[in-house]
Amino acid sequence: MRVELGSHSLQVERSGAPPPDFVCLHGLADSLSIWHALAPGLAALGAVTLLDQRGHGGSTAPPGPYRREDLARDVIAVLDRLAIERAVLVGHSMGGIVAMTTALLAPERVAGLVLLGTASQVSERAVGWYRKIAESAEQGGIDGLRRAICGAGSAREIVGDAAAMAEITRCLASLHADPLTARLTALRCPALLLVGDDDPMGPAASEIIHRHLSGSRLETMPGGHWLHVETADHVLGFIRHFLAAAALV
Repeated sequence: MRVELGSHSLQVERSGAPPPDFVCLHGLADSLSIWHALAPGLAALGAVTLLDQRGHGGSTAPPGPYRREDLARDVIAVLDRLAIERAVLVGHSMGGIVAMTTALLAPERVAGLVLLGTASQVSERAVGWYRKIAESAEQGGIDGLRRAICGAGSAREIVGDAAAMAEITRCLASLHADPLTARLTALRCPALLLVGDDDPMGPAASEIIHRHLSGSRLETMPGGHWLHVETADHVLGFIRHFLAAAALV
């Protein structure tokens, strides 16, 4: 199904039945299909909404520039359109940044956070990498974006709007000058942080969030950056325990 937001539309998939409601937010250059290994397990626990974020997969995008808050407002608009009062936001990487931003903008709509391989701030080195991705997308379209993210020999398929992804990449780079970290102390929702011990971003990024997010739980587990694909059953086990401990089921 499509959720129309006026200037753009988002592709959405729904399964299961509430409560609780889960909304899953993918990372940069991914799409809602990246959750297909985890979604059936979540649907056994509640209702699951998967969405292609603006400019990704089957979603369209308005002209830039964008702020992180724009992506968060997309999520709030989806909650409104689908009559979801409160949701557990499950975010991976960029999706985790959008999830945290959504919780800061509308804390009353967020019952909990599950953040996989997520950072609240980035280094100057990461900013350079993000700039390279944005420039590659602008100059070479989706193929340029893929080469910048995955390497020249990668056969990975990326579907979406290269210009929009370039704008979103700049949003990620803004985490250097305007990090989320200090603002996380305002959040009161329960949170689970999952990070792979071989994640290229490093477990330290999740540890920083954990220190600033009151009452959060941090689990470092075997794996890389895409834990929800690499070890979906293991991730689901942690989520089940988290939901029970936080009385969200």
